[in-house]
Amino acid sequence: MKALRKLAALTLSLAATPCLAGIADSPLPVLEVGKTTYHIYSVPGYIRSGGLSSFFSCTSTDTTTMRVGVEVFGSPGGAPFNDAVASSLIVVPGANVIFGTSSAVGIAIDSNVGGSTRGSARILATSKKLVCTAFVADTGNAPPTTAWQLNIIAKTKQKGD
Repeated sequence: MKALRKLAALTLSLAATPCLAGIADSPLPVLEVGKTTYHIYSVPGYIRSGGLSSFFSCTSTDTTTMRVGVEVFGSPGGAPFNDAVASSLIVVPGANVIFGTSSAVGIAIDSNVGGSTRGSARILATSKKLVCTAFVADTGNAPPTTAWQLNIIAKTKQKGD
């Protein structure tokens, strides 16, 4: 009877456990020990398919060094596809870095974050003084013959929310 009660309690506790939904509620990694990691921006709609990849270009506006990382999530949500700590970069004041879902001719990336064929991403940093842009470009031409801008939103709040 005790075993049946334990099994029932375990089943109920697992059923009540929320699923991670991706950029909104996956726990933030610790980019640098002793420093807070901030979810600075969200980027819906990245692509890594058919000769196209997504790129995230960020510049520090801080007066001290920070660590920056990009986490990519698949279209169904869930856990990140990459290890943002391993692919994060130290960014000195005023410096620019580019993260990419793959390498590309004519676009020098500083860190490859991989990812699935499509999904969302979040840009993380140990300082809030970071400006970024994101874009999709073809990977085989320099300059890219196909490219477009991706929307970047502050954390999880888009204009109009």
